[in-house]
Amino acid sequence: MKQTHFSLLHRFLHWAIALGVLLALFTAFLNATWLNIPGIAQIIASSLAENGITVSSQDASSIARKIRTPMFDWHFYAGYALVALLILRWIDLFVSKPKFDLPCSKEATAHQKLRGGLYVLLYIALTLILAIGLFMKFGPRGDDVRELRAVLKAIHIYCGYFVGVYVFVHLAGVFIGENTTEKGIVSKMIHGGK
Repeated sequence: MKQTHFSLLHRFLHWAIALGVLLALFTAFLNATWLNIPGIAQIIASSLAENGITVSSQDASSIARKIRTPMFDWHFYAGYALVALLILRWIDLFVSKPKFDLPCSKEATAHQKLRGGLYVLLYIALTLILAIGLFMKFGPRGDDVRELRAVLKAIHIYCGYFVGVYVFVHLAGVFIGENTTEKGIVSKMIHGGK
């Protein structure tokens, strides 16, 4: 790291963005697994059929969507919060300069360039995820944009995968750094350092 002191704003943004990302990833995971609409709809239809009640697949899907919606609303809340936090983070990056070595830095070691490159990719991925998420929520719908929405949704999901992997790589890097060459990095991110 270039600096050993992290400002209160930097630390707030770090932890708030981390919380928002974890909430967004968790709700996306639930949406794709246990609370996916086709799976819930199938459970509803088969459970009702056991009691002699027949329900169309559209009705079962509608009920499933109503069951899932309160949970997935938190995905949107996390996204809205992340938009505001990421705007502040971008401003902080330009005003206070990055707290990491940029991958194009000539003075940086290969490790520092890799770490800086991953930070840059994270911010790009988060920006893409949030911009696409806002488009998917509020942008135009219809046959003329169906293909565009499908491509953007795929980019949104793949960027989400990258962010999920990044979280694990980041935690592993912090653990390794804390136990080798960067002792105290966690406490500096909590209380600011010297």
